Amino acid sequence: MKYAWIENDKIRDVAHSNPAEIYHPDVAAFYTTQVPDDAANGDGWVNGALVKPVVVEPTPAARQWTADNFRTGMTLVEKTKWDNNSAPEIITVKAELPKELAGATELLDFLVSSSVISAATKTKILA
Repeated sequence: MKYAWIENDKIRDVAHSNPAEIYHPDVAAFYTTQVPDDAANGDGWVNGALVKPVVVEPTPAARQWTADNFRTGMTLVEKTKWDNNSAPEIITVKAELPKELAGATELLDFLVSSSVISAATKTKILA
């Protein structure tokens, strides 16, 4: 067993041996609670029980599709149209970017239905 300094239901510090032997008596006086060997700084201590914090894995941000992502998958002819804004659909799509996958797919469908890019290009862009 180890001793811990508990403050506001949280383990502030754990002494890995007898606190009276390693700390000044004024400091050792705070280490009044016996805790299990797996207790660590930052763990909870509620009603005499160790509470390990829940580790929440961050959700990665959804990919944002940009004009560069779109252009990369295009053929040379399609890139030329894209770069020169040769169709009003291109101007509309560029104004709508960046988008997540669902929005990007909708914009690519719009470009395919407007014959600005081919279905094969759409597939290549989304790959």
